[in-house]
Amino acid sequence: MRLTVLAAANGVSSVGDTLTVVALMLALQNQSGGSFTVSLLVLLGLLPSVFLAPVVAPLLDRVETTRILVATLTARCLIGVLLAFAVDVPWILMLVAVGSVISAVDSPALMLLVPASQKPGANPAAGYARMDAFRSVGALAGPALAGLLVGLIGVRWVLLADAASYGVLAVVVILLGARRHPPAQKAAARPSWFQQVRVGPAALMANRTVGTAAIALAVAILFTSLITVAEVGYATTVLGAPAAVYGALVSVQAVGRLVSSTLIAPRLPEARQPAALIAGGLLMGGALVSLGLWPSMPAAFAGVFLVGIANALQSIAIRAIVVGAVERGEQGRAFAAVIAMNNGATMAGTAAAGPLVAAAGAAATLTVAGVGTLTATVPAILAVRAAANRVTGSG
Repeated sequence: MRLTVLAAANGVSSVGDTLTVVALMLALQNQSGGSFTVSLLVLLGLLPSVFLAPVVAPLLDRVETTRILVATLTARCLIGVLLAFAVDVPWILMLVAVGSVISAVDSPALMLLVPASQKPGANPAAGYARMDAFRSVGALAGPALAGLLVGLIGVRWVLLADAASYGVLAVVVILLGARRHPPAQKAAARPSWFQQVRVGPAALMANRTVGTAAIALAVAILFTSLITVAEVGYATTVLGAPAAVYGALVSVQAVGRLVSSTLIAPRLPEARQPAALIAGGLLMGGALVSLGLWPSMPAAFAGVFLVGIANALQSIAIRAIVVGAVERGEQGRAFAAVIAMNNGATMAGTAAAGPLVAAAGAAATLTVAGVGTLTATVPAILAVRAAANRVTGSG
């Protein structure tokens, strides 16, 4: 029950995030240099988690997680209120950047609180699947709701609604009473901050399966993020469909993610999470290749549905793998390292997508994305097989 309430509040916050993104994009697009400003907005939403998250991550393993979340969510709420009354574009972008810096802390902190909100001994993957399910609902409802509300009540009230969603999540975190205390450590024995920063990536690489899985997923994301740009041209140019079909494809992908996080991922035991990560990579790669090589309307909807299923499998599996294999006192920094790698890969893939679509076309770009994703999954397959052979040999 406690986890469901936390997941529901996080879903509400997800809707709020979508409201803000859509509202700001609509508002900024009408300014001079709108396209450049919108691109900068997206960039500012990703950069801090790539470069700052690992630097501030030691906080996650030194301070009780609920205290971190309440402080950061309260700050996000206040920033949302300021953003609602901001007028100048530089001021808006600065507030977005500050909020993104704070999210570099509260995103991994929320992941850390999930096992603490479950019953003792519960499968972490089931907890992360429930969180993902509610966020998927938010991602599904958010864009349509945002477009409606911006027209009805205006950008300012939409931004205030997002600010309120952070306040709701902060109150829920307080009332639930779930606590995640880091291991006690005497100040004299505590390493320097820089040494603690290095622990995150080191904790991932200390276990061959975990390290390979994290790197393989980041490389796969580098390729799969091509779909964000290519999907628009694929729907409108390759399929010759109206804009409404593109919107429907985006929604179907969200439905696939929701189906995966409610019906598939929660049923996979903890020991099967590496296999789930591999299955997600193979399914993602195969779906993207089929979209590129055999374009048709039915295949497009089936393909993006499978992409959504695969995306949820990958996302939930990597979180469960980190929780299961990394020492409790290092998990915060490990999560921050995973987020930094994945968001860095997303930025690189998105940046490469524009020139690739222009040069090769949307269908060929999706084929490249699929082949790259399949290739990136191979090292994870080999690492899991090697781990299984070691266990069999030791037995």
